[in-house]
Amino acid sequence: MNDLLKIVSLGGFGEVTQNMFVYHYLPGGREENDQILIIDVGVGFPGGDALGVDMIIPDFTYVLRRQEKVVGILLTHGHEDHIGALPFFLTKFKRRVPIFTGRLTKGLVEEKLAEFGVGGVKVQEIKPGDRVRIGVFEAEPVRVTHSIPDTYHYFLRTPVGNFYHGSDFKFDPHPLDNKPSQLARIARFGDEGILGLLSDSLGSEREGVSPSERELASMFATQIKTAKGRVFVTAISSNIYRWQQAITVSREVGRKVCLVGMSVERNVKLAQKLGYLQVRDQDFVDPRRAKKLADRQVTFLIGGSLGQVGSSLYKVISGQHRLHIKSHDRIIFSSPDYIPGTSRGLYIMIDNLIKAGAEVIYHEVENERLHVSGHGARRELALLLELARPKYAVPIGGSFRQARQYLQLAREIGYQERQLLLPHESTVLVYNRFGLTTEELKPPLRQVFVDGLGVGDVGKIVLRDRRVLAKEGVLALVMIYDGRQRKLIQPVAVMSRGFVYEKENRDFLRAIGNLASQIFHKVYHAEAMEDFALVEQRVQAAVEEYIYRETGRQPMVLPLLMKV
Repeated sequence: MNDLLKIVSLGGFGEVTQNMFVYHYLPGGREENDQILIIDVGVGFPGGDALGVDMIIPDFTYVLRRQEKVVGILLTHGHEDHIGALPFFLTKFKRRVPIFTGRLTKGLVEEKLAEFGVGGVKVQEIKPGDRVRIGVFEAEPVRVTHSIPDTYHYFLRTPVGNFYHGSDFKFDPHPLDNKPSQLARIARFGDEGILGLLSDSLGSEREGVSPSERELASMFATQIKTAKGRVFVTAISSNIYRWQQAITVSREVGRKVCLVGMSVERNVKLAQKLGYLQVRDQDFVDPRRAKKLADRQVTFLIGGSLGQVGSSLYKVISGQHRLHIKSHDRIIFSSPDYIPGTSRGLYIMIDNLIKAGAEVIYHEVENERLHVSGHGARRELALLLELARPKYAVPIGGSFRQARQYLQLAREIGYQERQLLLPHESTVLVYNRFGLTTEELKPPLRQVFVDGLGVGDVGKIVLRDRRVLAKEGVLALVMIYDGRQRKLIQPVAVMSRGFVYEKENRDFLRAIGNLASQIFHKVYHAEAMEDFALVEQRVQAAVEEYIYRETGRQPMVLPLLMKV
């Protein structure tokens, strides 16, 4: 039988975030008695040109069309780009399928689903060493180190062959929780035989190994102990290790810790409850008590390390929070700089903090290490390849440039070209017992934007219009006409917003109105038709051409016809 195993990345290959992978088993190569296993359901982060967009989620179309085939969901760890889209997915999904993951990730997911009001979902804790049967799939979690506890890889046994899903990881020999990666287990799985490896590739441009999280201890000690005023530490809210180090040093120097922001407070309290944070209740104070303490007696742990609009740090800076930046405050950005779409907002935030008189510690100007990557560098990526010894290797979790560097690394350690694949965004990996081929996903993937409460109702055309409005402004042309006399009953009203200042450009705007009136009568009378869409198109085209010729600018022109 020519059984197939298809792997589809619903966030798109070549993407760092919005991780969501579909393992689709097709007995006999047909969609009959087929089964789907999903690994991760994460969000992506919009760039600065995605105006008004809060996040990007995977394109669920492939799975939603095959809902009855889904047998379960595996989650690798608790970062937003791996679990953040679960509420959006599950609200569209008519069935409730079981979710399997580690203890901390389970807690984070349950709180997230409760926040969104998604009920009836069974999240089952699994541990390294467990064998979990999910339909025709058998999954074994493998503990690896990352920037959050309970990070798993998955070894999958399928009727087609064995697969190793190697999402975000590094091989830290001295992790803060004293639970190193299970290298021996990976080697045993390699001995059993692995048909396909999907491996994190984000660190493929960096030589050597990624530094240990422990190396940040001296930075926190220096920055918190020498601060003359209040200290604000900002990091990804789920980075439990980072919060642990900031809390430990603050306690040593007699500072109380105040949690600012719902996500930070939720994650810290959950990690404390589950035993992942070694802290005491007396280490914390609420914001009201914090305001009564001397500046040198308090450290704030606050969300907003990626410069997100609406984050707690953003609100503090913009005056929307009860906390306000003081002179001599020290703000430590212990955050990654590689997440696509975040750098512009981050640097705007840093500039505004400096304007407010704060001392800002960020990686470009600080000699000490402020952040260590949770992703393995080239030596660690090579070690996973050497332990797993897959027949085929495919890079994931990185951009295309990083994926290409990963393939170059694999060639350097002896992998042949036929064993390696650089997939494009909508590539489908198709495995059988003998090899790997590809096909294109149909329909191709689309970007799904979340804008406020709307999901998927903002597309590329809407974003294009928003960019034009932000850059060039808008010009509205109000044309009121008499349908019986077939003429305009008053001059065209021209209203400018964000284009030109009306009081100083009356002659220019009057000329635009006269042109619009001429085009209206020409089309409406000369062509003797009541095709108002055509009238609007001709007016818009003529006015846009005139404005560009006169000013070199291209505002959005909106002709508005009103019949009386």
